[in-house]
Amino acid sequence: MMEEGENVGASEYAILGKFFKAYIYLEMTRRMGDIPLSEAAQGVDNPTPKYDSQKSVYIQSLNWLDEANQELGEFITNNPGAILEGDLYFKGDLKQWQRLINAYTIRMLISLSKREGDSEVNVKGRFANIVNNPETYPLLTGLQDNAQLTYTNEEGFRQTYNPDQAVYRDAVVYASTYIDMLKTFEDPRLMQVADPTKDALDVNPDEAAVRADFDSYEGADISANGTVNSSKKLDGDFSFPHFDKYWNYVGQPGIFMSYWEQELHIAEAAHRGWASIDAKTHYDNGITASMEFYSVDAAEISNYLTAKQPYITGAAGLKRILEQKYLSFAENSNQESFFTTRRTGVPTYIFSDENSITKYPIRWTYPSSEDTENRDNYRAALRAQFGAEVDDRDQVIWLLKD
Repeated sequence: MMEEGENVGASEYAILGKFFKAYIYLEMTRRMGDIPLSEAAQGVDNPTPKYDSQKSVYIQSLNWLDEANQELGEFITNNPGAILEGDLYFKGDLKQWQRLINAYTIRMLISLSKREGDSEVNVKGRFANIVNNPETYPLLTGLQDNAQLTYTNEEGFRQTYNPDQAVYRDAVVYASTYIDMLKTFEDPRLMQVADPTKDALDVNPDEAAVRADFDSYEGADISANGTVNSSKKLDGDFSFPHFDKYWNYVGQPGIFMSYWEQELHIAEAAHRGWASIDAKTHYDNGITASMEFYSVDAAEISNYLTAKQPYITGAAGLKRILEQKYLSFAENSNQESFFTTRRTGVPTYIFSDENSITKYPIRWTYPSSEDTENRDNYRAALRAQFGAEVDDRDQVIWLLKD
């Protein structure tokens, strides 16, 4: 993309290619650990590239993101009215892409919270530079800036809860971790995302009253025996995704990155003291945007932020921000919910020996082909990271070491 953009004189594509390059390397490294970068993508000229440290991959990729922002800003200034052809996210609006680049950079910086003291990475400095210079580093401003796709019933654009998938519809229920948190907080998003249990609806003929009652909703214990959960589901003990909202050809948009994610990341960083900005403002912005996405009434949002889950300081306040991230990431933003929990331990998931799963995984393993096609470099990377030639999901990568 970068080469072809330069070849045909379309530098906007080359600039966005730099963003995508940083994105690809960052997504790989935060899954696996050390990866090839400096010697990667050379094809037959170097089929066995060395692995770069995760730290160096982050530094290089963050630099690329900064360059992409600067270059795209200059391009927009010098080419007013230029649009990006074939853009499914923002209909060609390059300013929106610049906002996304900076929001994504904040996502990557918050992923480095355990490395905030590393002077070479300069997490705090990079973050403060973005939030304190909005002219140079524009950010998402509201729901209208979400990087999202609208689903249709066309090949490649069908959503998960497609109404033609009747068998799948009967199989999907919510986990208790999610439902119980919504109930505990008396969170009005619960009524927007879930239907009451069949048991609750059968007991009371007043459907409106049942739907308004938080106790009408139940999630499945993911640590329980599968046969037990299947029986309970058939008996009407669990809540299913809201039928009217989801089981149609449009559903809710597929979100790559949202305004609420950006704001909750900024709230967390501000809470950690990375910059002199008001954490409460961004906490409120993030929750408000998430609730507006689910069409929650404004009065309910206000009550939630003032009486039910207001911003608070200290360790309890950080936990609250992280819990709100978990709730807002439900069924959107790719795997950000997992990455946040892996980094922070919030929320606490239920595990047991029942399903031979006693903890969440830490990392993805490398492709098995690496041990046959790039063995020396692959095994050297394992030893450098983990002290042994062990490649499994339990090894702690640099990003997550205390």
